[in-house]
Amino acid sequence: MIVGVVAFCLFVDYLLYGVAMTLMAHAPGKIATEQDLALLYGGYAASVLLTTPLFGYLGGRIGVRTTIICGAVLAACATALFGAAGNFFLSFAGRLCQGAASAAVWTGGLALVAEYYVHNRVEMIGYAFTGSTAGSVLGPVIGGVLYRAGGYRLPFIITGILVAIEICLLVLLLPTQGRNRRGTIDIRAFLTNRSVVMCAVTVTLAAFAWGVIEPLLPTRLGRYGVKPEIIGLIFTASSVTYGFCAPLVGWVCARLPIRKVIVLGTIGMAATLPLLAAFQGSLLTGVTLCLINCTFAFMLNPASAELGNEVDQAGTSAYSGAYAIYNIVYSVGMLATTGLTSAAHSLGFLGVLLCVSVVLILCTPILLLAGSPRAAELASSGQRPDAASSK
Repeated sequence: MIVGVVAFCLFVDYLLYGVAMTLMAHAPGKIATEQDLALLYGGYAASVLLTTPLFGYLGGRIGVRTTIICGAVLAACATALFGAAGNFFLSFAGRLCQGAASAAVWTGGLALVAEYYVHNRVEMIGYAFTGSTAGSVLGPVIGGVLYRAGGYRLPFIITGILVAIEICLLVLLLPTQGRNRRGTIDIRAFLTNRSVVMCAVTVTLAAFAWGVIEPLLPTRLGRYGVKPEIIGLIFTASSVTYGFCAPLVGWVCARLPIRKVIVLGTIGMAATLPLLAAFQGSLLTGVTLCLINCTFAFMLNPASAELGNEVDQAGTSAYSGAYAIYNIVYSVGMLATTGLTSAAHSLGFLGVLLCVSVVLILCTPILLLAGSPRAAELASSGQRPDAASSK
């Protein structure tokens, strides 16, 4: 039940992001220049980066349940501001609220999953991520369809209803108290932990690699005559594949050290990314994207779960602090994508994908050298380190 609620929260978060980005240029406030759109994008990213440490801190003080509810309320404020959008400043305020909402929901949501699903953490985090993937795919599609059906405000009215449902689910279904609440974490020691460094690098690389696909692939497919609804189906199929990969990734992580699983996923993504440029038709492109999303799961799911395992090894319950780090490094990966995608006109689609693959391969030795073998062994068995040491 908890992972289902968190998955729905992540779905709504990414759905709102996709709807807002699709419709910003059609806002009544006449936000049409590239500079305005760049400021709106930068405002969101800055808000995420600045508020994530705050929500990571508050999660350990007031509880992750309250943190997530605060995020949902901020999402409601952002939706209302986007719906009004009488001028640029209202839209900018909406983006700031949206960034803060994302920081709260992601930090608190992943912390909650990590806290309540110790022995199958990799698999459950994978299921939660399925919600965000579905939201990122459906957001632009739903925004465009509803805009054509009822104008600019209708998509935000529907999104507002979903946010209201989200708040009700959070209030009614999430437990009011955490499990086994223990002391705070030594943030300096945590940040210098080799396994945490490995996870942070992996999450950054995963966000960087997937962040190249989302803006460039739809444009490429459209250039070859693939209809928008087919493009939406391709991304939806890849999202479903990601969800189906969750138990597979969990099964592999129960048999191999997490560090090795992450390296295999990284090499797999580096090998499969350039294949997207080899096909122009929807079928083979869709199959390739599903394969890439599978390698994405082998990178992101174990790295995310390992952060929770390291919190357990530290003997605390400060999961919100750990997943604040996740949120920050994922945002850094997304921002790094911007510079590379802007060079797509000179490098070409294949050139951009090859650049990403080279970065992934060059960073593989870092992933191999990082991490504690003992922590990876415990993580792969799904045990709490403190429980293992007591046997």
